[in-house]
Amino acid sequence: MKDHILGFGSYADNLKVKLPDEYDLVFRLKLPENKNIIVREDKKIPGNVILDLSEILRIISNQRQHECTYKLLKKLVIDGKFLSIKLLQSWLESLFTKVLADLDKRIVYDKSIESTLLYRKQGPAHTIFIKTPYKYSVDFVPAIVVSGEKAIVRSVTLDWDAIPKPVKTTQSDISFRASYDAMENEIIKDKNNLKNALRIIKKFRDVHQNMSKLKSYYIKTLFLWRSKREPPSFWNKPISVIVIELFLDLNSSLEKGHLPFYWNIQFNLYDQIGQSALVDMRRCLESKIFALEKYKKLKVTTLNDDNKIFEMFLTKPELIKLGIKKAPETPEVEKSSEAESPIFKNCVIC
Repeated sequence: MKDHILGFGSYADNLKVKLPDEYDLVFRLKLPENKNIIVREDKKIPGNVILDLSEILRIISNQRQHECTYKLLKKLVIDGKFLSIKLLQSWLESLFTKVLADLDKRIVYDKSIESTLLYRKQGPAHTIFIKTPYKYSVDFVPAIVVSGEKAIVRSVTLDWDAIPKPVKTTQSDISFRASYDAMENEIIKDKNNLKNALRIIKKFRDVHQNMSKLKSYYIKTLFLWRSKREPPSFWNKPISVIVIELFLDLNSSLEKGHLPFYWNIQFNLYDQIGQSALVDMRRCLESKIFALEKYKKLKVTTLNDDNKIFEMFLTKPELIKLGIKKAPETPEVEKSSEAESPIFKNCVIC
């Protein structure tokens, strides 16, 4: 089995808006004869697939170079053919545990700086925590590489990934989440102000606690749908116009309680969020949209007008650093570790 590691999520997409202390890395496992994976759409779980390895096992059963892989894959399937999430993750967990034990759960830099490593299994990810000299964590997310020609979505032409992500609403052990990250990156690349607008909306989410349920992928999905509807020239508009337009898209989706997965409209991403959280997010967003549209119509703006907009997107430490707010006489302990948001450095409101 071949594997390679790719950046995953906001940091890999170059969409991170905070100083990173969490990294997502997807390590892609490519099976021998992987073009012979039989992909079946999971009719019960929209957006998911079932991987049938029977043809791969048949082909490599007599290949000496794949003898060890054959024996391993036989242990990871159920009913002789379906790749099992539980068995796959259990095998990977044993590998992570062994490696950390071999390292004595620590690594040493320059023969003097020692870092203790802590391992934890979280959802589909295998997470390593490092506390010294810097505090950060790395989520290693496993993925099975599947050929583009095996995609259940006709428009997919590039290799894609099957993620062993447990589904809360079902006990299925063979249903993998289909991830088309490479195709999504193709859709959003080279579109002028798209990524900056996306970063700004994520920054807004990070600043407002009652928006915390809005995952980065949900925001990215809004931009994927807008990209499908608009010509490339749309992203040449002023960033303020784009942000308001996407805020309106977000508000509409929250009002309906519906945000379809870009690759399968039967899968509503908001199904994983409670109704009360959707209402809280909509209330927060509606007031901010009103303020932004009002600001946009002003022919002349005052410093106070500008500051109100900054307060929507910046944390208290950032506002203090820009001189918009005064520092408290008694230093406060802030939860945020970011010193300054790079997208608002030398910011000019347009």
